[in-house]
Amino acid sequence: MKKGYRFLIILTIVLGFLSLLRDSFIGPIALVTGFSDELVWQWVVGAFSATLTLLVARIFNQEFIHGYIERAWNVKVPSLIGDICSGIVIFIGGCLILSLVFKQNISALIVTGAGSAALLGFALKDFAVALATGIMLNFEDTFKVGDKVKIGEYVGRVHQITWRNTVLLTDSLEAIYIPNVKISDAVVINLDLPNANTKQSIVFTIDYDVSVESAERILYAATLGAVGVKFVSPPYVFARELTDTGVKYEIQYVITNYRDRKSSEHAIIKSVLECMRVANITISSGAAPEDRIKIANRSLDLYHLVQQVKLFHKCSKEMWVNIGNELTPHRFKPGDVIVHAGERKDAIFIIAEGMASRMMVDANDFLVKQRFIATEFFGRQALFALMPHTATVTAEAEALVYELSKSSLQRLLKKYPELIETFAMTLAELNFEEECAALPDGSVRSEELDHIKNIYVGQLEANYGNAPQVTSH
Repeated sequence: MKKGYRFLIILTIVLGFLSLLRDSFIGPIALVTGFSDELVWQWVVGAFSATLTLLVARIFNQEFIHGYIERAWNVKVPSLIGDICSGIVIFIGGCLILSLVFKQNISALIVTGAGSAALLGFALKDFAVALATGIMLNFEDTFKVGDKVKIGEYVGRVHQITWRNTVLLTDSLEAIYIPNVKISDAVVINLDLPNANTKQSIVFTIDYDVSVESAERILYAATLGAVGVKFVSPPYVFARELTDTGVKYEIQYVITNYRDRKSSEHAIIKSVLECMRVANITISSGAAPEDRIKIANRSLDLYHLVQQVKLFHKCSKEMWVNIGNELTPHRFKPGDVIVHAGERKDAIFIIAEGMASRMMVDANDFLVKQRFIATEFFGRQALFALMPHTATVTAEAEALVYELSKSSLQRLLKKYPELIETFAMTLAELNFEEECAALPDGSVRSEELDHIKNIYVGQLEANYGNAPQVTSH
C-alpha cells in the first residue's frame, strides 16, 4: 500500500471511529473545551469527511484516471487531466460537508464563488486561456507528448504539456517553454502526422556542356544509390532554371522519417559527388571556363590521406605520391573482421573512412577497447617485424581501409632506400608517444630515441635489406 494512502486511510478510520463515540469521546472533549457537544461532533465529522474526500480524490486520480482509463484506452493520460478531476471531487466534497455537516446554505456560497471566479478569471484571463488551451491540447490530436512539431518558429519534440506551458526539446537538447496562450494563435505543424514522411530537395548547378539526359541519369542513379537512405517513392530529377553559370538541377525525394533528413542529405550529396567525379563532370561557379570547379579525384584524396598519416610525416611529396600508388583499398561493413588475432598478414592497415576497433591489454593489465579513426593505422609489428597480428580488428562502421603490404614496402624501399632511416625514426617517436617516455617539458631523451631508432633500423634491414627483386605495378 502506498504511504500516502496508508496515512489517509488510518486518519479517516480514526476520525470516523471517534465521531461514533459521541458519549465517551465527544462529551469529555466538549466539557474540557467549553464548546457544545453538537459543535465538537460537527468538527470531528467534518474532519472525517474532509479526509474521506481527499482519499476519494486521490483514488479517483491515481487508480481510475491514471490506472483504469490508461489501461482500458492504452494511452498515457496527462497529469493535467487527473489534477482537474481531483479538484472537482474536492470541490463537490467541500460543498457537501458545508451543507450536510455544518448546515450551511451553499447556494449563496456558490453564487459568491461564481462571481469571484468571474472577476478572478477576468483578472487572470491569460492564465485561463493557457489552462483551456492546455486542456484542449491534451484532448485533441493536434499533437501529443513525443511528437515532432513546429510551433511558430520553434521546432522540437513535445516533452511535456503543463497547465501553463508546452515544453519542446530541440535536436540540440535545449528545452523551450512555450506559453499555451501563444499556441492558441500560432500555426502548429505536426511533423509526425499523418506519418513521419518528409519531402526534401537538393540543388546542383552543372555546366552547359553536359547534356540534360546525362545529368538527369547521373543524378537519379546517384540518389538511388545513396547508402542508408530509405525512400518512400523514387526520386525526381529535373532541370529547374537556366543561369549564367550553368543549368540548375533539382533532386526531389521523400524519405520515411523526418529525423533522418540530415543523414540522408549527406549520403545523397556524397553519392552524387562520387558519381560526378567518375563521370568527369564539373560544377559551375561562374561564367568563365576557369570558374568551373572539378570534383577532386580519388588520387588527390589518397594523397591527402597519406600526407596526414603519422607514419609518413617525414616523407617527401614524391614519396607520398608513390606510397599512395602502393595502397590497396578494402571496403568493410559494420561487424566485419579486418584482421584476425594470430593471422600472418604482413601489412599495415590505414583507416580512410569509418572506424575500427580492437581489444588490447594496457600498461596496467586492464582489457581496453582501442579505436582507430581516419588517418590512424594498425599492424606495425606485422609489416616491419613480420610478426602475426596481436589482436582481432573489427569494423565498427562502414569503413574504407587501405592496405600497405610487404611486397609494396619492398618496392618502396627499392626505390627509396632512405625510407629505412625515415621509418625507423618515425617508429621510434611513435613508440615514445605510446610509452609516455617524454620528459616533463615535452622533449625526448635523444640517447634513448637513437637507441630505439637503431633497433628499428636493424629490424628493417634484417627483414627488407636483402629483399628480393620485385616488379613494379
